[in-house]
Amino acid sequence: MGKKIWTFISYLFHPAIMPTLGTFVVLWNDPYLFIPLEANVEPWVIVLGVVFICTYVLPLILSFSLFKMGRISSISHPTENDRHILLGFTSLCFILVYYSFHNFPSSAQSLKTFMLGINISIITTLITSLFTKVSFHSVGVGGLLGTVIGLMQYTHTNMFTWLAGAFALVILTALARYKLKAHEAFEIYLGLIIGIATQALVFFFHTHPA
Repeated sequence: MGKKIWTFISYLFHPAIMPTLGTFVVLWNDPYLFIPLEANVEPWVIVLGVVFICTYVLPLILSFSLFKMGRISSISHPTENDRHILLGFTSLCFILVYYSFHNFPSSAQSLKTFMLGINISIITTLITSLFTKVSFHSVGVGGLLGTVIGLMQYTHTNMFTWLAGAFALVILTALARYKLKAHEAFEIYLGLIIGIATQALVFFFHTHPA
């Protein structure tokens, strides 16, 4: 595939969209959470809307504002310092969405756990990025795969289709970042380890279905 295809994949599976996709996976697959989609759409719309605004729209607005104020030099091709600043401000938005769901009832345990995992992974990524150029894309898709793995243990259900889909996204995104020479292989693998391990582990140790 040509450079344009790999670039398209990088934009399509941008790390900022992964929290919304992960939330959808949790809402769809957790039988202990809310009521069926066919019976009441409103809770799904509210939850997905809040997550999308806090983890995609707000970071986008902040990034554009920082660029206009001259705090960062580029949004599409950030320097190492730019990456640290952007990730730091993004983490504040992610903390906001976590506390938005903090007072949810115990039946929303998986959703709160997912948000906790996101915050742990972004803080881990921020610390790791001080020493190496870890791939944010890999952390994002890795987190999606880790969420599916964690949900399989939490719900005790066969989620092979979701697992295969998440694994396909991991391969496509990792290849795109490597083909575009945005990261070395080590940086991609490191991002995947952070994303997968964080989300899978928080589900293993932090969820207790009724």
